Amino acid sequence: MKIIYQGQSVETDAKTVAEFLAERSVDPANAIVEYSGEVYAPGSDLCALPLEDGATLDVFKLTAGG
Repeated sequence: MKIIYQGQSVETDAKTVAEFLAERSVDPANAIVEYSGEVYAPGSDLCALPLEDGATLDVFKLTAGG
């Protein structure tokens, strides 16, 4: 299937948002995820969230700093 990830069209075989993030070594415990307009806080359970063809997915990684 094809989705829009970080503004780029990508192909994936992932079935869920969690699987897709794991493919890209993104830890959802340290990221804010916006999936098709819905925002998920760090640590949200994304295992049951099905990835849909044509969906948009943006990830914002949290970093500490001062």
